[in-house]
Amino acid sequence: MVKIDALKFFQPTPEYRKLLILESINKDSEISQKNLSSLVGIVPSLVNKYLNKLRESGLIKVENLGKKLRYFLTEEGVSELYYLKLAFFNDIVSLSMKIESHLESIFLKLKSKNFIGIYGAGLVGRTLAQLLLNRGFNVVVFFDDDTQKIRNRYFGIPVISIEDKAEIDAIIVASIKNSEIMVSKAKKYQHSDIYVFNTEEFKIKWHG
Repeated sequence: MVKIDALKFFQPTPEYRKLLILESINKDSEISQKNLSSLVGIVPSLVNKYLNKLRESGLIKVENLGKKLRYFLTEEGVSELYYLKLAFFNDIVSLSMKIESHLESIFLKLKSKNFIGIYGAGLVGRTLAQLLLNRGFNVVVFFDDDTQKIRNRYFGIPVISIEDKAEIDAIIVASIKNSEIMVSKAKKYQHSDIYVFNTEEFKIKWHG
């Protein structure tokens, strides 16, 4: 299961937590409320409330073994688990398709480029690199002005100074607020076929 609670901009919903609890019980009928709490990311008292609701709804059965409890999914619980999984992945696919559509203009503009350099090895540049690499583009080098980044590698790609030469047929400036300065600097050092990655619209624009 995709763990959305590890993603900064996605907060788990009650339905998602119910899915995690049902899935955990289905895998281990003797799982403790403490372990469920850790897996679901909520306090044990709230786990207990979820379990009571699931039992009252006829989705789980509880067997008392003395010092511990054993949980079982009913037929209705199994059906609910499968339904929640399908609904979850339907949302993931829908989001993925929207993102893919939004990024298509970037991919089309770079379709003929064989060796791409990214100017800016910070968060913006690394995010852009991941998007391009995942689509099969050949990102061969990062350029940066920060001496602490130069000579490092991200995703196996070396970071060099913008003053250095590299065999590339396009360079993409990736910065939130220094794009104009970086474009001027790239031109100063004889780089051509320069694009700027617009972080607000998630598009790239050619700058010569």
